[in-house]
Amino acid sequence: MTADAVLNARPAITVPKEWSDVARVALRVQQEYRYTYSAPITDVRQRLIMVPPERYGDQELRSHELTVHGAENVSLEWENDRFGNRACKVRASRVEESVRFAVEFEVERIAPPTAQRLRANASVDPFLAPTALTAPDDRIREAGAALLAALPHAPVPEEIVPLGSHGLRQWMLALLAGEWTSKAIRYQHGQTGVQTPAAMALHLGGGVCQDYAHIAIAVLRTLGVPARYVSGHVLGEGAPHAWFEAILPDPSDPSRLIAMAYDPTHHRRPGMSYITVAVGRDYADVAPTSGSFTGMAGSRLVPKKDAWVVDLQMASE
Repeated sequence: MTADAVLNARPAITVPKEWSDVARVALRVQQEYRYTYSAPITDVRQRLIMVPPERYGDQELRSHELTVHGAENVSLEWENDRFGNRACKVRASRVEESVRFAVEFEVERIAPPTAQRLRANASVDPFLAPTALTAPDDRIREAGAALLAALPHAPVPEEIVPLGSHGLRQWMLALLAGEWTSKAIRYQHGQTGVQTPAAMALHLGGGVCQDYAHIAIAVLRTLGVPARYVSGHVLGEGAPHAWFEAILPDPSDPSRLIAMAYDPTHHRRPGMSYITVAVGRDYADVAPTSGSFTGMAGSRLVPKKDAWVVDLQMASE
């Protein structure tokens, strides 16, 4: 069955107005990246991070399929990277004109949304150190200082009241950083790219989801709060999305760490309509497609994505 046929065969399931009433939801995603070349290329090596892990918090992967079209002698090798992401190494001997990497997968989420717990021996050091995309400048450091000053006056959510002073501080800084970043820049396509550092996006005053995530992460790391970049999808949006997770003490068991997610682009905590695909220090760790080839050809990339509800169970049922 072609991708177009699958799209046309969707079940007619209405998206709920209030996700708080949803007990369980199954979501299907189709995503593809098509590269076209001005001349034939050889020795194609591509790394794809487009399929979620088997489990992530309450999210469970039910099925997935990756296909490669337009390439000769294709081989696929799946692996888990250092952050637990599912990566596929694609090798091909030749591409004549274009190659298309197409993924279809289905995930299920169970309410209420459950944060991802870290392994007991997991290190947070990678999420504390600045990277090329999250290196702070004076303005980012000043933003961190302002959050510290605002900390004593911010209302404490009921869910984190059981934590001790250190845990409360970490949680509140993470929430304040998310809220501050939501207002720090305006959403604007074309002003930044995936290689734009957080400090530059903040200076320009505009950007897209990866810029919001990078800025929040940069601020939190200056405050000693480990934070990581999340790539994924949101139902109803035509492109992949990004947000951040702060690594914080679990309010139900302060001896354990969980990943508290916040979406500064939409100024909210992610809910049941979100799908996590991968996490890393910044965008460079989780780029959905990256690689190399041999040849003198120029290339053009055309991305495409769609996501929809496959099955739904309301809480009252």
